[in-house]
Amino acid sequence: MDSNLLTLLMSAALFCITMTMTPGPNNVLLATSGANFGVRRTLPHLLGIRLGTTSLHLAVLLGLGSLFSQWPLLHEILKWLSIGYLAYLAIGIMLGGGASAGNRVSSKPMTIPEAAMFQWINPKSWMAVMTLCSAFTLAGQDYWQSALGGVLVFNLVGFPASFTWVWVGKAIARWLHTPRRRRGFNLTMGMALLSTLPMLLH
Repeated sequence: MDSNLLTLLMSAALFCITMTMTPGPNNVLLATSGANFGVRRTLPHLLGIRLGTTSLHLAVLLGLGSLFSQWPLLHEILKWLSIGYLAYLAIGIMLGGGASAGNRVSSKPMTIPEAAMFQWINPKSWMAVMTLCSAFTLAGQDYWQSALGGVLVFNLVGFPASFTWVWVGKAIARWLHTPRRRRGFNLTMGMALLSTLPMLLH
């Protein structure tokens, strides 16, 4: 492998670690799901994130990102869809987890299609993908090799990094054995999800 490409991919890996380990909508939702549903039932959510991010990544590489330059209204519509859906998820989390296990955040964790589609309106996923497609690709004949290398690196780094948040949620669950504690946890996580909204308002 060319040394320039190897150096670029190592830098991309560090960027991906930063993006996938720091708090954001996906990680808040994964930790909440891990606490309420456990690791096994959260795996489809985790797989959906990778599937959705990868499909978005490939779409941007094939030219989707240029649509925002041609039609700024499309970006505005996406932004308000993101705000509405994140607010909806946050309110659902804050109202869940009441008196019993049957009254948790929802009757089931997020599915693969739901988590995948969420990436298309998740501002942090867009920011990560757009940066990888621009700052972490080589010009000329090495473009596609570096671009597809970025897709691979994002998944190799992203899956274990996101999985960490599921385990964090699972570890927290041992202290959520009373309805009051579960309500407090879900309220806190819902507010944490709401705190990600300002990034959409720029």
